[in-house]
Amino acid sequence: MKVINVTQGYGNSSSSHKLSYALDLGGKDAGKDGVYAPFDAVITKLYQPKDTKKQATTVWLTSTKKVLSPNGYYGYLTVSITHPEEILKMKLGTKYKQGDLICYEGKTGRATGNHIHLEVAKGKKAGRQRKVSGNYSEYVILNAVKPQDYLFALDDAIIKNNTYKKNKYNFIKEKDIKYKVNSKTGLNMRKGPSTKDDIVTTLKNNDIVLKFYNKNNWGYVYHYEKMGFVSNNYLSKL
Repeated sequence: MKVINVTQGYGNSSSSHKLSYALDLGGKDAGKDGVYAPFDAVITKLYQPKDTKKQATTVWLTSTKKVLSPNGYYGYLTVSITHPEEILKMKLGTKYKQGDLICYEGKTGRATGNHIHLEVAKGKKAGRQRKVSGNYSEYVILNAVKPQDYLFALDDAIIKNNTYKKNKYNFIKEKDIKYKVNSKTGLNMRKGPSTKDDIVTTLKNNDIVLKFYNKNNWGYVYHYEKMGFVSNNYLSKL
């Protein structure tokens, strides 16, 4: 979304996301904000109830190729978007390119205001399962992971609010983790954080990489489908 506004987080402090990693995002202008494909995707499952006033609508989209996540994961992802009012017009197999408009915020079912209910999963399985804890139960996406760890925010996105009941959700923009290689003789990318580890590839001076995290004085980076560790001494933030 172009404006990120967390209206409900997850965990024990939430009212309806206690057993999931679901985030409710309200955008800026409720009912008008668009939801855009985070990667090249295809609709792999739909929940299209006829009475959308009583039952919430959901669309599942699976990446058509491996995608890169802010935490360094490189693989397939599935997302589910709940509450879109355009659901009855959607069809299985419809494909989207990254950045294409999918839908707008809605309030199908028992939602009290326009928003989307977002969940993210590793892999290609599109569906959900019922989780139970005492008298509380909730339907959650299969293979659930934390959305903010697996989806980049748009570089020009406005982070209106990323806190819910003192819990902060850190949304990473690609530009936040871009670095430039500073080594005229080249920089070896290795499988581990040591000069004793095997070389994956050799980066050139001025190559641009994405750095996910540090281990000692080594950064775990990505460059053209190659991932590994490089010395932080030869990286500069863009």
